[in-house]
Amino acid sequence: METNQLGWGAFVAIGLRKQGLSRYQRGRESDILALPAVFVDVDDLDVATLHRLQAIQPHPSCITFTGGGYHAYWWLDDPLSDMKLARKILRGLQRKAGGDALSVVNSLRLPGSRNSKPQRHNALCHIVEQQNSYYPATAFEHLLPRPTKKLAPQRTRQPIRQHRAGNTLNPALLQAVSGHLLHMGYVGRGDWLSGHCLYPHQHQHDDRHPSFGFNTRTGYGNCFRCGSILLKDICLTLGIQPADYGGLYI
Repeated sequence: METNQLGWGAFVAIGLRKQGLSRYQRGRESDILALPAVFVDVDDLDVATLHRLQAIQPHPSCITFTGGGYHAYWWLDDPLSDMKLARKILRGLQRKAGGDALSVVNSLRLPGSRNSKPQRHNALCHIVEQQNSYYPATAFEHLLPRPTKKLAPQRTRQPIRQHRAGNTLNPALLQAVSGHLLHMGYVGRGDWLSGHCLYPHQHQHDDRHPSFGFNTRTGYGNCFRCGSILLKDICLTLGIQPADYGGLYI
């Protein structure tokens, strides 16, 4: 909390990590052992946002004010180790609450700390409500996408052409990555988002001085130390699954 008083953001990781990660490593999805809670982040100060979160079923175990909106948490009976299911639940909560795209590796603002973003005016993050409610993962089944019924392929004498993805990056995926980076504290300027490198372990001083930029139009990342980074590699590092947004291309 001392660094928070000096202007640094204070965050808490929800996912239980494997041992051996350095101080500045959030880890990839493969480094997450389990989630003791599922969560959602809505960057909207309107009181209607709070009411919308309170109306979600099952009712949130905890809702916090972040200075820029609200976080909601649902404690789980048993930590969820199925990351595929965890991603689907987080996606379902995002759709229900109108929140940001989050992944299992996300860290959220720590209640009791100050929101250090300039536009948040050092607002105090605090708990709005909390109850001792724990839920099984099955309590969120109604939020999961329903499987679509696959039609049997029709026989045809015409040769079947193999579908190839286009060269246009998926805008929904670009938006998800951009939202994730903004949530991490990246700063936008034009088409670029700037912040600390996603691979601090490759820097001599863990990228103490931010050197990474992400182009929200082209999907390329660029670091003074690591060079150019493709969108698919950025997604892998952030724990974002392109398939959840319709693929890498449209």
